[in-house]
Amino acid sequence: MRFDASLRALDPHQRDAVLSTDRATLVHAQVGSGKTTVLVHRAAYLHLVHGVPLEQIAILTFTNRAASELRERLDALLGRETTESERWLVGTFHAVAATLLRRALPVERVGHTRAFEILDEEAALDLVVAVARQHRIRPGRRATLRDRLPTIPALADAVVAERRARDAMSFDDLIEHATTLLATSTPTIAHVLVDELQDCEPRELALLRGLVAATTQFFAVGDPLQSIYGWRGAAPTVFADTSAQLRCQVRTLPRSYRSTHTLLTGARAILGEQPAAIGALVPVRGPGPKISIIRHHDITAEAAYLAARLAELHATGVPWSELAVLCRLRVQVAELAAALATRDVPCVHDLDEQIEQPIVTTPGVRILTIHAAKGLEFTRVFISGANLGVLPLLSRDLDGDRDRDADPAEERRLLFVALTRARDAVEISYQFRPHTHGAYGVASPLLLPLQAEVSAREETPAPTRAVGEWHVGQRVRHSRYGSGTIVTIALDTIDCDFGKLGPRAFPRALCPLESI
Repeated sequence: MRFDASLRALDPHQRDAVLSTDRATLVHAQVGSGKTTVLVHRAAYLHLVHGVPLEQIAILTFTNRAASELRERLDALLGRETTESERWLVGTFHAVAATLLRRALPVERVGHTRAFEILDEEAALDLVVAVARQHRIRPGRRATLRDRLPTIPALADAVVAERRARDAMSFDDLIEHATTLLATSTPTIAHVLVDELQDCEPRELALLRGLVAATTQFFAVGDPLQSIYGWRGAAPTVFADTSAQLRCQVRTLPRSYRSTHTLLTGARAILGEQPAAIGALVPVRGPGPKISIIRHHDITAEAAYLAARLAELHATGVPWSELAVLCRLRVQVAELAAALATRDVPCVHDLDEQIEQPIVTTPGVRILTIHAAKGLEFTRVFISGANLGVLPLLSRDLDGDRDRDADPAEERRLLFVALTRARDAVEISYQFRPHTHGAYGVASPLLLPLQAEVSAREETPAPTRAVGEWHVGQRVRHSRYGSGTIVTIALDTIDCDFGKLGPRAFPRALCPLESI
């Protein structure tokens, strides 16, 4: 009865997808439309109604957090705790590949034993560096070594031999070895269910094709408009390609239940033209507050503002964990988190852009890259450092992780994802004096589509309005620039004209001016 009642509570589009009888089904799930709900109901439906053993249902996703949520929600729907043996094929792509290699595939054929060690990203890089030193090969910069390894054949071959000698596999090895062995050894898998299909890169797609035998049913959910992992090989065309290869019937989930109508309108406007079909999106919630766009003087002024704003929201009853600050780059996350921590804001420090995220349970405001925030949702979201040169990202990153401008369409999808992490409200900020390398002191052009009906810009008040002890037209003196006149006053910045020395801007919180 628990499942029957839950199935009846689904909207018609969700129920239609769950009850699909097609051999291959592709569900285009608009943001906030209940894709996880559909996925777990599909698994429960196959098991409870069609009698498919859970051991024969594979459910693949991309993060440890998402895998944990899938297991918990499936247990709740079934009304019991599933056993480890029942959910042996439920997990991340890497976890499922590892389980197949240990329990179902002839791993000896690729030179390993079932007791092989799994190397995380750092351990795998350590091994590459060590092998390079042994063979007197210069590996170059560690930050880009993983991507450059295939271009250094002698080193790549030596690394493969060393991993085999140590009976160790990298994350990439797990996928590649499992795919190789599935070509000749297919375990009994009746159904393959996939979460976030658009995040698949070519090797993961090859693994899926290996799992889908002639009699296996395929069911995938995702959203091409949330394809933001181009740097690892994923592309929004994955949906169309998979649909053609597996002859999928495409179903849609158009109703968005998470974000307000205002947020969704703004997010869709930002997308512009996209290589993938956008499809209909039906906002279920009401308007909600407008999107705020705020200019700060620099990171110090922004941190002071955010600390006060976050504390204010928390005082009204919003839990810290329901508040998030999102940035485009890891360096921005680190700097902002450090600045907020000095102002007694409890923060959680996620710098991980990788899909294989850890599960975070520590309470506090989440400070994340937009990549790391994908799949999460919060009551309120603050998007920090939305400056030209950072969003969209231009080729001026000192880390050397990117040697060319980012894909404009993907940058728009990235901002779309950031906006739709929020249920109720979003504030977007940029900095007049940004510290981030490559950032210009102007707002991102991606914000231009946010018209007046969905956004409110908090910058310059009317010329006659007095703000605190300062007002437009006031004569002031600076120790270095001499006398000048205040020309504009923003929320956190005072702009002055010093005649021949030109305009200068100062943070209101630490204003060095004296009234004349």
